[in-house]
Amino acid sequence: MHEEMRIFLGIGSNVGDRYSYMKQAIQQLDRHPHIWVVDRSHVYQSSPMYYTDQNDYYNMVVEIDTNLTPIDLLNEIKSIEKKVGRKPSIEKNRPREIDIDILSFGNMEIHSHVLEVPHPGISERKFVLKPWNDLAPEYTCPGFDSNIETMLDALENEEPVRMVLILDKEGTA
Repeated sequence: MHEEMRIFLGIGSNVGDRYSYMKQAIQQLDRHPHIWVVDRSHVYQSSPMYYTDQNDYYNMVVEIDTNLTPIDLLNEIKSIEKKVGRKPSIEKNRPREIDIDILSFGNMEIHSHVLEVPHPGISERKFVLKPWNDLAPEYTCPGFDSNIETMLDALENEEPVRMVLILDKEGTA
């Protein structure tokens, strides 16, 4: 796939069976008739940012292909989050069953009140860059001067982001 067409989503959970919520989200994405999961990173565990009085997060990045527009993809993602069990909250950065973010959408830059692409704060979030580095270390987001690997290496954040080995019923991680 051409670099200018690559689409990456961040998936996270810190409530209940975090891995199960993430796995359900990936299954829902892949079952959608206009979304195809191309690849996925390992799962990583990290401490929460901002509101720290909550459980650690599991995070991963998936690469998808789609024929949806960015706004249509966002709407489908919100629907999938609800199906998987995300409860509505008006407060940001609070515990959640599932969170799916559009990290980048090809070579597009979108700045609207409903969608920011690339996702803001990417360069400061080790919990996003570490799993993204599994999939596309050489990928450079629109509007950034550095690729994923370089941004990860440049982070001064010493907060640990640990890979989690999870064997599901099928015996695969």
